[in-house]
Amino acid sequence: MDRRNFIIAGSAFAATPAAASGGLVISASSTESELRGLSLTGGTTYWASGSKGWVVRGVGQRQDASRILGAEALDFRGLHAFHDQHVLAMSAGPGEASQLWRTQDGGKTWTRIAVNRDPDGFWDSLTFVDNKRGYILGDPTQGRFTVLYTDDAGETWTRLDPKGVPLAAPNEGAFAASNGCVAIGLRGQVAFCTGGAGKARVYLSRGGEAFVAMETPILADAPSKGAFAVTFANDGTLWVCGGDYKSPQGEGVNLARRAPGSTRFEPVAAPPGYLSGISARGRTVMATGLAGTIVSRDGGAFERVSTAPMNSARLTSKTSAVLCGPKGAIGLWKG
Repeated sequence: MDRRNFIIAGSAFAATPAAASGGLVISASSTESELRGLSLTGGTTYWASGSKGWVVRGVGQRQDASRILGAEALDFRGLHAFHDQHVLAMSAGPGEASQLWRTQDGGKTWTRIAVNRDPDGFWDSLTFVDNKRGYILGDPTQGRFTVLYTDDAGETWTRLDPKGVPLAAPNEGAFAASNGCVAIGLRGQVAFCTGGAGKARVYLSRGGEAFVAMETPILADAPSKGAFAVTFANDGTLWVCGGDYKSPQGEGVNLARRAPGSTRFEPVAAPPGYLSGISARGRTVMATGLAGTIVSRDGGAFERVSTAPMNSARLTSKTSAVLCGPKGAIGLWKG
């Protein structure tokens, strides 16, 4: 048996009392990995992934950290858990540094199932419509963003016709900051967000084939600026967040939304600071980043609920969420 199918595993539990930041309880870290991928499997059960080949299986404050043997150099910025036993982890990087690995036994063994063979390619985000159909978003090659599609749970991938995606602007790209730059909406809608080329844009498709690019009020006039994450609310509202990762506390528009049926994104008043991840559940919207976490409840104004730096957030209900971030940080929020 290929030794790369095995992992070096080390169960880790909170050895010190959990720390609190606002409404966020942060457990003792089980790894120093920069965690960005995050996928829920029910309640407070989740998977997280990050740099140096690390993945974390969690239940509440308990964390079991594992390192995928053969993938120690990879940065797993994308993650999708079909259920607690079946998980895909996507690494981001140039050329063959972008890979897809699978476990079907809860992390006991992992197998590499896909590698980016395009030397100019760079995978940014992974998402699924259901247990079979999914997408990988990659930075532009041949002048257009790469959108890969699978209908067999990730075993095989096909690039959608590049002509269905508008030409990318000079220096435009996506950010692999939270596995949040591509999202699935109602009735098969697909959206992804970009930056680095003046105004941040969101590309929207009704069924994953022909995309339309729309400007947002989030500035993207530098390689570090733009829209970092996008999500659909239950009512079809499309939310996008971003800023400048080199200036985590910076001022400026960091949040915008597009109402169902609208052709425009409108800025949304929010506490200042760079935001890299966003999640919506019912009328609750949460966004997070290195400046901390903000929440809007029942359509109300956004307020800061934590100053702890995080990368990704997933609401588990209208009043609870799991977050992950720098140095292996994992937080549980109750609102």
